[in-house]
Amino acid sequence: MAVSQRSKPITTPAEVAAFRPPEGRSKARCLVRSKHGSGLALEARADRETKSWLYRFNIGGKQFEMTLGSSPAMGLRAARNAHGEAATLVAKGIDPRKHRKAEKARNISAWTMDQAFELWIEFYANSSGRRGSVPTPRTVTKQRGRWRVHLQEALGGAYVRDITRRDLIDVLERTALSAREEARQCLTLLRYLFDYCESREQTVENPVVGIEPAKVRARPSRPRERHLTLPELRELWKVADGGRETTDGLPRSKSAMSKPVSNAIKMLILTGARRAEVAGMRWEEVANDTWTIPAGRMKGGQAHRVHLSNEAREILKQQRKLSSSEYIFESSREAGRPIHPDSITTAVARLQGRERKEQDPDAPLHHLEHFTTHDLRRSVATLWTEAFLADPILVDAMLAHMPPKLIGTYNKGKRYKIQVDIWDRWGSFVATGCQEGLNAPPSTSA
Repeated sequence: MAVSQRSKPITTPAEVAAFRPPEGRSKARCLVRSKHGSGLALEARADRETKSWLYRFNIGGKQFEMTLGSSPAMGLRAARNAHGEAATLVAKGIDPRKHRKAEKARNISAWTMDQAFELWIEFYANSSGRRGSVPTPRTVTKQRGRWRVHLQEALGGAYVRDITRRDLIDVLERTALSAREEARQCLTLLRYLFDYCESREQTVENPVVGIEPAKVRARPSRPRERHLTLPELRELWKVADGGRETTDGLPRSKSAMSKPVSNAIKMLILTGARRAEVAGMRWEEVANDTWTIPAGRMKGGQAHRVHLSNEAREILKQQRKLSSSEYIFESSREAGRPIHPDSITTAVARLQGRERKEQDPDAPLHHLEHFTTHDLRRSVATLWTEAFLADPILVDAMLAHMPPKLIGTYNKGKRYKIQVDIWDRWGSFVATGCQEGLNAPPSTSA
């Protein structure tokens, strides 16, 4: 197959586009001028629309040739850049063909950030933490959410090995503009993720090292101190007590809400549990006057026992008439599903007239200082300590907070009896306003 060689080198993109084999020839080749030296050529064939960029070089006294790419997909500038990279390797005595093959193999074995996250999250979900237990499904779901919402778009398609500290700082700073705590949690996620990647030789240097929350404006915000007083909790209880079931589950006034949601708010007050723990409460978790929350639904990954006062058990009786599924607080809108934790948050905000950006001064609890759903848990803990003189360590146990390591674990039976006494007296006070037993220490004979 004859090759026609054009004598004048190609210098412009227009000449690249116009280059064709002469009449009667099957293919033609022309040298291309490049600042990186000689050896770059363009080859055109009569039976193809595309053309090939070729590089001819010498190593060890032998001549070789390689294809750099195809035109028009690779333009003249890109071809010259590729020629320069190959010529640099040749100058070092490296065969650019073998280097390309090794680079391709390296890319095949290299992880993208998306691949790395999927591998890590599976490892994370099945690995024991400092407390000896694996993360709860809720925690794993939160990590997936952080990746999807805050990190994936900016980092997902890049190779792990190519991520720089600057890349991470940029994405974390953007996250911190709207959610400082989420930025801090994302930094922790990335620290775990890159530790995993480093141990699997996917990165030579861990780019997270040296990044602290303060550097990305993700200092933890000051802990909230708002807690409701006894009269304020009583007000909330009375308003929540007005919750009623409607045909479509929608509220009919500013203070009305579906019965499952209003009862869930009351259960939060009675138990001090977290909103997700109450919203997902199942009938199988309740036996007589004891609610045992399984480890998989607990933030700390350990099962937790809660005593149900008479008032709490009355709520269960009401829900028995409303729930036809495994969930105690079954959704009014979606049969067979529990209410969403956010429904509780929305209801609490609506009662204060703060559900929307513009506040509603006519809302029943608008006159109270702003409080959130989680503030109820802090309020209950504070009032158990102040009103019933409960020991703070005992209150932590009732709230399923992890105790200090030096606190003994003996005599658990007696401690639970004291907790039962507090839950019972608390339920009576919240529901009736009866102040008998306030400012008296818990009984150990409950």
